[in-house]
Amino acid sequence: MASKIWWLASYPKSGNTWLRLFIVTVLSRKPADMNKLHSLGTSSAGRVAFDRSIGIEAVELSLRQQTILRPRAYEVWAAEAKRPLYCKAHDAYCLTPAGEPLFPPAATWGAVYVVRDPRAVAVSLAHHTGSSIDHAITLMADANAAFSHSGKRVHLQLKQHLMRWSEHVESWLSAPFPVHLVRYEDMKADPHTAFAAIAAALGLPSDRTTIAAAVEGTSFAHLQAQERASGFVEKPYKMAAFFREGRSDGWRDALTPEQAARIAATHGEVMRRLGYDPAPAPALRSQVPPARAAAASA
Repeated sequence: MASKIWWLASYPKSGNTWLRLFIVTVLSRKPADMNKLHSLGTSSAGRVAFDRSIGIEAVELSLRQQTILRPRAYEVWAAEAKRPLYCKAHDAYCLTPAGEPLFPPAATWGAVYVVRDPRAVAVSLAHHTGSSIDHAITLMADANAAFSHSGKRVHLQLKQHLMRWSEHVESWLSAPFPVHLVRYEDMKADPHTAFAAIAAALGLPSDRTTIAAAVEGTSFAHLQAQERASGFVEKPYKMAAFFREGRSDGWRDALTPEQAARIAATHGEVMRRLGYDPAPAPALRSQVPPARAAAASA
């Protein structure tokens, strides 16, 4: 019997991995193995799964052709599934060059969309890509932003259409199927409530005992320890650690006021819609520390 797909969607570095680990833990009733997340369902950009379902290797196709065929791959995944699939997605909810939804509603149960303060995303994205924070801010403001889009080498993933951060958010919140919105900051502040609501939206067990065990099994300290012990296959080779910090407000110490203002100027409207105040400035790390200033004036 065929099933359908739950899309676990987010702009990169917004909490998608934590979400998937939680779902694995709920389904298995034991702490998740972070290196077996594929058991939920493949990434929407997974090249190997695309090749298998389409019957053509992606390397034989142009980037445009790959994008046009992706909805067909998802329809195959849904048709072959014996249970609901939970597939990671970093693309915006957009149309293919052929004019149809990249994520076909007929193959979809719905989505959980994880959003994070774009100021925190910029800091985490810079660490993830090994680039500067300024470069990350520029990427998040680029309507043509994409991952794995270089034609100069074969990527393990297909091209992912990100668009601007704010456009990414709006695209998923207006998708034509049920979308459960959750903020990363709420997952951090009250994980039991946030994850219970996610489980209920997905039709998974959401009783207090199950959620408490899943929250404990996916605590940041637990995930850091597991990564140190066995590594994490999704960690970019340039990163020292995938589970680096996980703070909700670390951006205040990392951004200059000018960088925070750039983000607010581009994404302020959507930030306010989601409950993020674009006005507060970060810690003024660009200023001379008070102790040093006092010594200089003595």
